[in-house]
Amino acid sequence: MIPKIATGALLTLMGWFWTGSAAIAQSSSSTPADSAKSAETTATTAPPPVTTVNPTTPDFPRGKISGYIFGDVYYNVTGDPAHHYSAAGADSDKVNIDNSTAKQIGKDLNGAQIRRVYFQLDNDLSIKYATRLRLEIDSKSLTSDGKIGINVKAAYALARSVVPRGDFYFGMVPTPIWDNEEEFWQYRSIEKTQLDFRGIGTTVDLGAQLKGFLDPDHHLGYWGMIGDGTGQVPESNRQKKFYLSLPLRAGDLRLEPYADYEHVFGSQDRATYKVFAGYELKRTAIGFSAFDRVNHRPVGGNQEPVGFSIFARSSAGDALAGFARFDLFKPDRRAADRVDSQLWIAGIDWQPLKDVHFMPNVEATEYHAIGAAVAPPHHELQARLTVYFRFSRPQS
Repeated sequence: MIPKIATGALLTLMGWFWTGSAAIAQSSSSTPADSAKSAETTATTAPPPVTTVNPTTPDFPRGKISGYIFGDVYYNVTGDPAHHYSAAGADSDKVNIDNSTAKQIGKDLNGAQIRRVYFQLDNDLSIKYATRLRLEIDSKSLTSDGKIGINVKAAYALARSVVPRGDFYFGMVPTPIWDNEEEFWQYRSIEKTQLDFRGIGTTVDLGAQLKGFLDPDHHLGYWGMIGDGTGQVPESNRQKKFYLSLPLRAGDLRLEPYADYEHVFGSQDRATYKVFAGYELKRTAIGFSAFDRVNHRPVGGNQEPVGFSIFARSSAGDALAGFARFDLFKPDRRAADRVDSQLWIAGIDWQPLKDVHFMPNVEATEYHAIGAAVAPPHHELQARLTVYFRFSRPQS
């Protein structure tokens, strides 16, 4: 390529030099009439062509490795004060706050943990076609010998622009249930979004989806999907799950209505309805989401978990930020006797280097008995120093 460019430039310079030399020689030996004729001829003659070089097309296939890691040093300030042990003398108390009321975190339990590692490979086969493989290392997924295990979090093929401004995905793909909300929250390393935390749906599913925008300015989006409804577990029945999200954006305002429906054997169909709204200011963002899940039952009436979440984040500069969140959850608003719960989160985000975060934070759960229900005997509070960093950024 370099010799071609040099040759083209040299030929161009020689053309200019030859033309200029001839004009000078003609001017020195011509009469005034010849000079006028020469000037007229020069004015109407096109300049010599300039050699251009076509830009190099991208090399395919091309790939990129990326991912992130987060974990904590933690101390359970409040929880179940009765310490429990296995036969070998190891602590058997629950470590982290979750959606369960059957077992609480163990008071005074402390240690260090890796809660997630993502390892991702993106491979562009061409401008239009690409693939992604994402592996997850989770301290809750253990091997047969008790070590931290690895599972497949995403594995799909992508075809871009199969329709105007619309991309097609096939394989184990992210679902639209909380993907945009999680991106706006920005603190998955601290805690899952409310539907994820409550187990209402799955992050990924095996299926096909079409995702894109209806307008060229990307204000009106759509995300439709048909999946097995089994998440990362292989298909076990003939039923399918249907997802639809309509993310909308107007300036700094985001709005996303969402619904899914799953046909389940034995007249136990499930339907989820959710709305997410977020407003992004210069250094502050405020978000809200609410959901209603209807679990159909052939006898005894339907079950209807509901909840909402309010969260905010604000930065004081490039290196320091803060975040807070409140969730209210009702496991079945149709039940007269139930235990409602509240989740509280607050913390500080210090970023000494790009994509390296140290985040002291607290997470707490309060339980409130309704009717004749009995709440867990203790509230829960965990204090943590969460560390998060990326080792590269994904392509999309």
